[in-house]
Amino acid sequence: MKRILFIEDDPTIRSALTFSLEREGYQVENADKVKDALNIKVETFDLILLDIGLPDGSGYELCRAYQGRGTPILILSALDDEPNVVMGLELGAVDYVTKPFRLRELLTRIRGILQRSEKQTVTSFTKGSVRLDSQSAKVFKDDEEIVLSALEYRLLLLFFTNKGHVMSRDQIFASLWDIDAEFISDNTLTVYVKRIREKLDMPDIIETVRGIGYVLNP
Repeated sequence: MKRILFIEDDPTIRSALTFSLEREGYQVENADKVKDALNIKVETFDLILLDIGLPDGSGYELCRAYQGRGTPILILSALDDEPNVVMGLELGAVDYVTKPFRLRELLTRIRGILQRSEKQTVTSFTKGSVRLDSQSAKVFKDDEEIVLSALEYRLLLLFFTNKGHVMSRDQIFASLWDIDAEFISDNTLTVYVKRIREKLDMPDIIETVRGIGYVLNP
């Protein structure tokens, strides 16, 4: 049985969604404050549902604390402006859903996240002198760690897991962010690819396929 940690301070939303998740066969544990959530061993959960506006702090604080723990985070928030969405993704959330949300759509997103987590059995990827370790969420070049932002890391991991396959920009948006593409512009994607190339000092590691997207060649 998949375990979900649901961190939400609104008792109505917490109760209703917990009931729906348990009816779908998930085991759900609740928390409603930052201080309580920080004391929970999140590695024992398969997914974290996280509200941003909590009574004793911000859910972003929890995103920072949970980075590198290996448990995917799906943010549920009434904050639907672009800076908040980008902030959540930058801090490692795999998806961002705004309130009010459609229940069936949310459940579908949850299933998709859990299925992708199960499929990610390969833990180490290499290309030339670059090695990505998905267990530690770290990237190395010539055994020296290269520090990437959460979003840069997830983008590089996506290219590694699809090595040799050209990915369109729409596929990248759908696979990586699972939210409306309006929050991540074509220019933003171009900037992140450029940053990865620069940090690895490998201009050709990710090839631009003009008019289509990108590919990391074998």
